[in-house]
Amino acid sequence: MGEGGKRKARHEDVPEPPSHCILTADELGLLKVTEIPSGNKWEEAAAKQRWGHPDKQQGITRLQVHSPEWDPDSILVAAARGGGRVTLHVPARAVAEGASVSRAVGAVEVGSFRAAPPAITSGRSDTSSLELRGLRVVVGGEGSYKLRLVTCTVGGHVAVHGYDQQEEGGRPVRQGDGGGGQDDDDDENGATCGGGGEGGASGVVRTWEEEQQRAAAAAAGGFFGRGRWREVVRMQTLSNVQDMDVSSSGRHVAVGGDGHQLRVWDLTAAASASSSAAPEPIFAGKGGKPSRSGLHDLAHVTAVSYVPGRDDQLVLVGTAKHKLWLYDMRAGRKPQSEVVWGEGRITVLLPQPDGSRVWAGNGRGQVEALDMRQAPSRVSMGHALKGSAGSIRSLSLHPSQPLIASVSLDRHLRVHSTTNRQLLTKVYLKQALTGVAWLPTPQKPNVARGKEEIDEHEDEDGGRRADDRTNGGVEAENGEGEVAGNRSERQPVAPRSEEKKKKKKKKKAWKAESEKGRE
Repeated sequence: MGEGGKRKARHEDVPEPPSHCILTADELGLLKVTEIPSGNKWEEAAAKQRWGHPDKQQGITRLQVHSPEWDPDSILVAAARGGGRVTLHVPARAVAEGASVSRAVGAVEVGSFRAAPPAITSGRSDTSSLELRGLRVVVGGEGSYKLRLVTCTVGGHVAVHGYDQQEEGGRPVRQGDGGGGQDDDDDENGATCGGGGEGGASGVVRTWEEEQQRAAAAAAGGFFGRGRWREVVRMQTLSNVQDMDVSSSGRHVAVGGDGHQLRVWDLTAAASASSSAAPEPIFAGKGGKPSRSGLHDLAHVTAVSYVPGRDDQLVLVGTAKHKLWLYDMRAGRKPQSEVVWGEGRITVLLPQPDGSRVWAGNGRGQVEALDMRQAPSRVSMGHALKGSAGSIRSLSLHPSQPLIASVSLDRHLRVHSTTNRQLLTKVYLKQALTGVAWLPTPQKPNVARGKEEIDEHEDEDGGRRADDRTNGGVEAENGEGEVAGNRSERQPVAPRSEEKKKKKKKKKAWKAESEKGRE
């Protein structure tokens, strides 16, 4: 086989990257990557990777994925685990031989921190109040930290950790380069992140895929594998917290729970406070309208979400009594709109980036969208997605395509189209799922460019190479003579469809002439 044939064979052997990748988390602490094959073959979707080892005590309750500019080579995965710990991971990538794109082959843990100090009760460690009920990634905003993680526990402990990229001599500082980093268990104010390259022996890189992941740690770390996560804010809010959300500016945090209505705090004021005790909330919501008999629902907020594009003033709340309350903090403490939806408690709220809709899921497996285009004066539910069963645990919208992924207690991952509401795929993932997020996929290799390179190195008449053609072309352009060699130029061949059209025209003309002759 010639050189061009070998190159063509290698190009054909390279697998194409998947169309979509979806990351899911479960109660056993596993992270799984489900891939949809190239060409949007939804019927062939399957779990291709598993990150971690099953451990009930390390079960994941919340999942967040951050990727600047949706870059597959710069991904940060934050997982809220049992005991109030947050672990940070980046996919370890490998480049196949002959391929122009890399594929994720596992995950590397680049850091971790405790969201709240352990509570001590009667000499025994009490971890029931340390379960994380809120985890949000905040980009930009006020302050020197352009990337922050906001966490909230069941006991109402809110903490903000900012990412500090350490630099020395114009390059990121690794943990073993003299940065003086310590392990996060010994450092109360921050968590170190380190790469697994040379010179990093003093920093421990925790890997989940054994030694083969250590070799890829340095390449996988990227931007997120260097620097430290430092605690910026720590304050105590409510008790029995069920959900938390952060405004788009990163300045306000909204909290709700069992026995408490909506409360909103200013994180900037909390950062300037001297003690960890929370200042007075800037907004304290009241319940909705009473029933016909004059009875009010007990305070039990189960889901909280800010509405984007409304100056951080609109907050949507879901309750255990299958009601949705929309608060406008400029108009008063009572909800401006109330919607009674379904028969189960509201479990999750997910707004679209433009704020036109807010997707809601409940404990009966229902998923619908709340129309916010005329909010707060008029809101309505609709656009129901069918096919789910079991309590909805998490929703995730694709950043650029009309797709929404959902996971529920029936242990299935489902993907629907937000335009026609069609169920595109359903994948069984064995464990009870708790989180879902989309992952950026590598760009498709330039097949046309590969073909051009092959054609340039193939002989057109059994002996001439691309160099001869190039030199001949230069001579012809300079007017020094014809193209070198007696090569005959390849004549353009008409497509088959055009040939068929010409044949049909000839048949019609022949029929017309024959009919005239008969007349």
